[in-house]
Amino acid sequence: MDTKTEDQVIQTQLTQGRSDWPDEPLKITTASIDAQIEDFFYEAYLRYFKTAESRRRWSIDHDIPWAEITDTASETTAIIVESFSAVEMFLPDYTHKITDLVRKSRGRALFQANWGYEESKHSMVLDMWLERSGKRTEDQIAEFERSLLGAEWKLPFESPRQMICYTMIQELATGVNYTNLRERAESEGDVCLARVLRWVAADESAHYNFFRKGVKAFMELDPEGTVKDIKWVFDHFTMPAHALIPEWDERGQVIEEAGVYGPKVYLGKVRRPVIEDLALTREQLRGTGLTDAEVQEIADKEDERQEALRLGQYKRFTTIATSPRYQHPQRTVISTIP
Repeated sequence: MDTKTEDQVIQTQLTQGRSDWPDEPLKITTASIDAQIEDFFYEAYLRYFKTAESRRRWSIDHDIPWAEITDTASETTAIIVESFSAVEMFLPDYTHKITDLVRKSRGRALFQANWGYEESKHSMVLDMWLERSGKRTEDQIAEFERSLLGAEWKLPFESPRQMICYTMIQELATGVNYTNLRERAESEGDVCLARVLRWVAADESAHYNFFRKGVKAFMELDPEGTVKDIKWVFDHFTMPAHALIPEWDERGQVIEEAGVYGPKVYLGKVRRPVIEDLALTREQLRGTGLTDAEVQEIADKEDERQEALRLGQYKRFTTIATSPRYQHPQRTVISTIP
């Protein structure tokens, strides 16, 4: 994969689906809501799979600069990587329980199978970095994994629509985690770990965008019910690690103190951006539980964006760190959306 192609791939994955990226409108038909939703998800999955196969698939062996691995990362960084890897250990629970819930939806069930494949790479590559960097031995990794075997992840919500709201929020939060940790790895001079986290974050952003588009489809077909589900999920949202990982309070404190994730990051980098990315109306924003001031601010921002898009003048400014393999400096990408 050449430098230009890789930069374009990751740039697209990290920006697509955000509030400044216009979506294709849902084609409303005379079919039932359930039928329209199923058609949407299957077509969305086909587009997702085609893009992933042609542009985003990465190889643990060939796209990670293992020859450049160092021991410069701090123990704090190693603890965070170990903690994130532990969350990935429950992949069998995530995949089969969500797939059982959405089994009647061809598009969503196929996406979950693909999601499981991509997430399995995350678990493997994080463990490989821990061992190859010398931060953990093979025996230490195995012992930690054994300590997790008594826990089992359970679905936090019962309905398919509530679960897609949950996975939308959770995938953005996970992407934020990996992006913040990547910045820490770069500051510590760990080129290899930064590259690992760069690809993983791109995957998580693609997952978020798929789920976000699904929630927007539900919004167009059943706005009142979907807004209620969004509020319910936000009111009861927790990341899966809290109930699964031994001594998570201590690990969570380390992660928060490192600036990777915590309540402030969640509010500023997850909850607020998710709501902005859904492009809700003022009335719908009020139904999500936001304060009046937040509703006014987000709605005014969306009005300005829509007007700029209408006039063809909206500019998207995105700072993207290019591939650690080539050690290019960060650059600002400026593009105008027609």
